[in-house]
Amino acid sequence: MNYIQARCLMCGKTEDVAEDHQDYTKLTNQEESPTFICDICRNRVRYESDEQRKPKKPM
Repeated sequence: MNYIQARCLMCGKTEDVAEDHQDYTKLTNQEESPTFICDICRNRVRYESDEQRKPKKPM
């Protein structure tokens, strides 16, 4: 199985991305150093956006 080292755009962590990852083909086609958004940051952004969409509680 092939791996490629890619850096997260949000947190800067370097990860080994395997062939079966959904972004692997995009990462191999990038000319510069491969970058993507890791699972932790993706879930953090999803949670924050869901929390913002909730109606505000009245005081």
